[in-house]
Amino acid sequence: MKTITVNASKKYNVIISSDLGGLTAFLAPLIKGDKVAVITDDTVSKLYASEVISALKGYEVSVLTVKSGEDSKNATNFIYLANELARLGFSRTSTVIALGGGVIGDLAGLVSATFMRGITLIQIPTTLLSMVDSSVGGKTAIDLDAGKNLLGVFYQPNGVYVSLSFLKTLPQREIVCGLGEITKYAFIDGRITPQDISEKNYEKLIEKSLEIKRDIVERDEKESGDRMLLNFGHTVGHAIEKLYNYTLSHGECVIMGMYSALNVSKALGYLSENGYNSGVKLLNETGVMPCNDFSKDQILSVMKKDKKGDGDSVNFVVTTGFGSSKPVKIKYEKLIEII
Repeated sequence: MKTITVNASKKYNVIISSDLGGLTAFLAPLIKGDKVAVITDDTVSKLYASEVISALKGYEVSVLTVKSGEDSKNATNFIYLANELARLGFSRTSTVIALGGGVIGDLAGLVSATFMRGITLIQIPTTLLSMVDSSVGGKTAIDLDAGKNLLGVFYQPNGVYVSLSFLKTLPQREIVCGLGEITKYAFIDGRITPQDISEKNYEKLIEKSLEIKRDIVERDEKESGDRMLLNFGHTVGHAIEKLYNYTLSHGECVIMGMYSALNVSKALGYLSENGYNSGVKLLNETGVMPCNDFSKDQILSVMKKDKKGDGDSVNFVVTTGFGSSKPVKIKYEKLIEII
């Protein structure tokens, strides 16, 4: 068992464990009241809700379930879950446990941040992507018709419990999804290398990813500077995700977005030909290829609604090679011309 401590606006621990054996001891000091809501989806609920409930003996536990998939990260479910907490008599001393992947983490996080103006939130991520990225750092959000993650707040959890046992039931597509975010870390921080990714030691990759994420969040919690680096591949990736109507995973679309980010980095002179080729080779190894299904106008239309936009420009993260990246302001028209 390993512990990573995050010193953000709220100090909390991230536990990396081989199983759920330490969950009861982890939860005990974090839960203050007697009511706990486990917010999950219909897939994860069948697999793991009973194990989490067994770690919550002595509490009044309610399991609130939504349909699995990005489509569930919407205003209807947000209001439904908030109403359920009110109906169940939850108070400011009650606790929400987000049991699931990034969709559940974001959705339950926003509910926790806003119900009674903020109640205890504990993240138990069940996908590789949520383990290495979305469960840590405090971003919570739901999607709007206009685009992804447009309604949300920063709200740090009170604790995060990562169990490697969840990886055993993940389909290969979900592993690839998580590798997308892990590959992103290889471009922005040298602590993860292409060799690390090829070895696929997931415990090592999770630990390194969380240390990188922790360090960036501690320097820039509200994304006014360094935290923008975590958006490498995401500007185009989010647009692609929206245009596919969320039928592809977030990680797959981020990988496609990173191909575009490499193109932009090379075209603007930040990335050498050798660096570009090495980057493309690493992305190819995920099995996800570049996206060529949409027109420039379609991608531009969605990108202009991205929250990283600033008038006729967008803060776009470019790379100068593995372990090195920076945000630059690019006009949309120039960006779409390149990609």
